[in-house]
Amino acid sequence: MNALYFALALGSTLPDTAVAQAQSQPSMTIYGTFKDANDESNNEPVAKKPFAGTNYQSTINIYGTIDAGIRNVTNTTKNGGDTLKMGSNGEYYNNRIGIKGTEDLGGGLNAHFHLETGFNTGTGALDNNAGRFFNRISSVGVAGSFGSIDFGRMPSVSCKTIFAYDPFQYRYVQIVPLAGASAGNADGNTPGYPWGTIGGTRFSNDVQYIGKFDNVTILAEFSTGEVSGSNSNGSAQALGFTYRPGPFVIGAAYTRQKPNVSITATPEYQQQNQITFGGAYQADGLRIAGGYINTEADTAAQGINNQAKNSWIGASYDFTPTVSVTTGFYRTTLATGNVEKASRNLLIVGATYALSTRTNLYLGVDRATLGGFVSLTAGAKTRQTGTSIGINHMF
Repeated sequence: MNALYFALALGSTLPDTAVAQAQSQPSMTIYGTFKDANDESNNEPVAKKPFAGTNYQSTINIYGTIDAGIRNVTNTTKNGGDTLKMGSNGEYYNNRIGIKGTEDLGGGLNAHFHLETGFNTGTGALDNNAGRFFNRISSVGVAGSFGSIDFGRMPSVSCKTIFAYDPFQYRYVQIVPLAGASAGNADGNTPGYPWGTIGGTRFSNDVQYIGKFDNVTILAEFSTGEVSGSNSNGSAQALGFTYRPGPFVIGAAYTRQKPNVSITATPEYQQQNQITFGGAYQADGLRIAGGYINTEADTAAQGINNQAKNSWIGASYDFTPTVSVTTGFYRTTLATGNVEKASRNLLIVGATYALSTRTNLYLGVDRATLGGFVSLTAGAKTRQTGTSIGINHMF
């Protein structure tokens, strides 16, 4: 049975003289490999000829964020009751631990990898139901003057493009709908999952290209569906760009998927198309951003498709080096056959107070108006007010 082994070695050299000892720095080595569990040989990879003895420069960075907060939401039942919970998966910023490594290959080339997993602060469990250890990112690639080519699981082109013009830049992702919208939420007619379940904010089995040329960044990807007998079923293709002239940024992306839309055990793959565009302006502590996403997906019913539209505008301002406030208005509508089935208007204001360069206290207040099948009372609007407070630490 194959297994994935990782090892972490810490050590420091202890020279004879006190001066040399004071100047010495601890060393850290991280390595990993796939090997047979019954193999008793050395776990650490060994360089192969003709590269044995070649001193390529490598760097490894470990990073992460830990977020815990309390959130209260009003009118969560038909009787108007409240719900108070601890957002142990991150109210402000999703919890994660990541490892990034780069090896200089010479000639302007480098090899690199990126691993990132999410977790629950309260329980320590993984933040996904699929049982993936590196659910957020698991990729390896090569980069040079031509750009970067990566293989594995990673955030989609749409997700990366929308980040450039989201006022909150994927903070409060459990509240702000753009992460789900970037995944393609045109399957929203499924009660309980109205804001995005088809595809994903990330694609597995993905090949992605990113090229940066002066002020322009080009993004492209192809995610293999890995469905027997078809190269298109379950697959996704995307193309996007951002352009940054001075304090402005504009961007757009197009994604085409063919997901399984069947609600039975028999798969049925249908077409889904998404386009997004937007822009932002930033200067002197002020940032203004807005955008639009339109997703259309065919359904199992012949000639009927679902539509999801998201539009938003917002701004942030740094009042002091330690106090920042961001606000945004987000509107989402879900429809089938051009007949609106559900809607959500969200106004959110969030403030952060920096205790240090890595630690923030945060407070967020949001007001949502729900209509259609997401309303708690048929034929009426449901209005909910949420309050979130907590602490976030990055390392």
